[in-house]
Amino acid sequence: MKTQELPKSGFAGLKAHFKDDFIAGFSVSLIALPLCLGIAIASGFPPLAGIITAIVGGLFASRIAGTFVTISGPAAGLIVISLGAATTMGGAGVENGFAGYEHALGAIVIAGLIMVAFGLLKVGKVGDFFPTAAVHGMLAAIGCIIIIKQFFPAIGVPSPKGEILEVASEIPNVIGSASIYALTISLVALAILIIHPMLKIKMIKMIPAPMWVLIATIPLAAAIGTQNLNMVKMPHNLFGSEGFKLPSFEKIATSAFWIAVTGFALVSAIETMLSAKAVDSLDPYKRTSNLDKDMISMGAGSSLAAAIGGLPMISEIVRSSANVNNGAKTTWSNFFHGLFLLVYLLIGVAVIEMIPIAALAAMLVFTGFRLASPKEFKHMFKIGLIELEIFLVTLFAVLATDLILGILIGILFKYVLIIFKGAKLNELFKSKGEQVAHENDVTLKLSGAQIFSNYLSLKKKMNLALKEKNTIILDFKNVTFIDHTVMEHLEDYARQQKQKSKDVYMLNLDTLNPVSSHPLSARDKNLKNVVKDIKIPVRTINLLNFAQIHQYKYSTKTNLVNAWQFYNVSIRKQILSIENLIEFNENSTRYIFADITTLTGSGITEEIETVSGIKIKLNRELPKFYLFPAQLIDKIKTNLGDDSVQFTENPIFNSKYIVKSDKMEVETKAFLNPEVLDYLCSVEVFIASNGVEVFISQKSKVHEVHQIESLINYAKKFTNLLHK
Repeated sequence: MKTQELPKSGFAGLKAHFKDDFIAGFSVSLIALPLCLGIAIASGFPPLAGIITAIVGGLFASRIAGTFVTISGPAAGLIVISLGAATTMGGAGVENGFAGYEHALGAIVIAGLIMVAFGLLKVGKVGDFFPTAAVHGMLAAIGCIIIIKQFFPAIGVPSPKGEILEVASEIPNVIGSASIYALTISLVALAILIIHPMLKIKMIKMIPAPMWVLIATIPLAAAIGTQNLNMVKMPHNLFGSEGFKLPSFEKIATSAFWIAVTGFALVSAIETMLSAKAVDSLDPYKRTSNLDKDMISMGAGSSLAAAIGGLPMISEIVRSSANVNNGAKTTWSNFFHGLFLLVYLLIGVAVIEMIPIAALAAMLVFTGFRLASPKEFKHMFKIGLIELEIFLVTLFAVLATDLILGILIGILFKYVLIIFKGAKLNELFKSKGEQVAHENDVTLKLSGAQIFSNYLSLKKKMNLALKEKNTIILDFKNVTFIDHTVMEHLEDYARQQKQKSKDVYMLNLDTLNPVSSHPLSARDKNLKNVVKDIKIPVRTINLLNFAQIHQYKYSTKTNLVNAWQFYNVSIRKQILSIENLIEFNENSTRYIFADITTLTGSGITEEIETVSGIKIKLNRELPKFYLFPAQLIDKIKTNLGDDSVQFTENPIFNSKYIVKSDKMEVETKAFLNPEVLDYLCSVEVFIASNGVEVFISQKSKVHEVHQIESLINYAKKFTNLLHK
């Protein structure tokens, strides 16, 4: 299918994918503008600083990036360090005259150069070292800090000084002093951010939630009276005294300066690597980023941005996710995002100054909540109790100390738990295993504990093996323990190698018992089998009864995930499991109903979703295509000359659906005959064909037992119409 053909790069990519990247860049710029302003203000920097960073990230860093569809700019995760740096080196925020701002810029310049050095020294591989639970704990702690810090401007009261727990203790004392005007703005903003994802109205969905916040709160602030609110202040002369600022290195001999440098460099590096890997999982083309090259681009971008008054820069996950969802193909979408922000800065200062700070604070409170959402706690618990413990220890350690010390405490705590599990000291940094070469493959007979800190050693062994052969078999027969981080890395490694036409197989993994039902949970040979005590789900019982009544074949799960990959390609999600299969034959056609669980994103953008659907195997050759309900942005792309298949003879269908095909437009139009088109207009469905089978689902819907028969009947009628 066309989605599997890698987009062109460089200026050839600009020409080939201009429309997709231009629209994606514009869409992301609407999200980025308010977030850049809010992050800058929350960091104790002038609002201009956030926009500068995003512009430099788009226009400069995108041209040397090691990623494909990431968006670079300021990130909420660095607010804590930026604010701390400015505060300790003179004072943060407008109330302190931004006294520490220029000194913090100096620290960012040096931190950026250190990131460049990290990239040149190929430190990108260290991204595999950090345990997943500790990183998630650090991000959750950052989320809590953002919520606490932004609570005060959100209700219109001065922010107290002190350590984060001291600041949190002041919240009950200031609630009574809240400004009704600021509170109204904040509540409206939060309501929009919460409700927007739930709405199904296409016109509303086209505009991102942060922009709707501005559309609603700017006139509301005008009605309230801007004199009653704190408003964004922007320089009217960018080259004047209030415009671009130069970094100061006067504090270079102080400990505060180098603490800031260390924080900027390490957290920026970690977040950049994590974001790049997360966006790779979202990329429909499953391209693998060059983490070292991306480190260089983000480091150079940070130094350049700070040289003219900007914040530190990373590959930002939330905006990158929006970029992918809006159809971005190449790094040019990042370039266009920066270009649009430059236009806004040059011609829209007056509008920017109409934005109430309470609205930006509410957006950041919402962002902080996403970082520290109850879903994160629930997700960690599902992975396993050990991961939850590490997550919580890291979270509280960061809140009680600082980011760097907090994540170190989380890592040390994980070591304690691993040693308690029986890991030997000589296994902590070196993966034990024996390599056996065969004619067509290599087997790695692993032993002992396979944990986060020895994965780099294991990865090196796998890379060396795959230089000689195209297939590697990992034998876990003698392994005692595998942690969740390694399970995640192996899953990702296998995916990357598949893109290179190499295979990674796992043997005897079932000799270790999973600590939870999560597909990538830690596995422990010494653990008693916990699965046998799990009750059979009600859904399983109901589906089994349904299958027996209709004399269908029922199975709880299949390992043949590859047979469903054509569905995965079209929806840009990683398939975790295929469960609750109901199979039957009718009129020489094979039907298979199933629940498909997919994973999108990573970290704070990670979403696990289960969708029911039915796969139809016809005894005929099929065109390769996929069909999905059209969003407004899809229609805009079509009007601009998108490559979708047009069915002008059926305008209702043509407006309702987008059809993509692999240079098989004639065959696809013949396959989807007029009666089929009319039938598809009766209900909203998703359809994918891999040339052999057709898959039908109703997006984001799990069918209850009483609904399955309706889906089966729909599939049968669809098949009959195809035969005509």
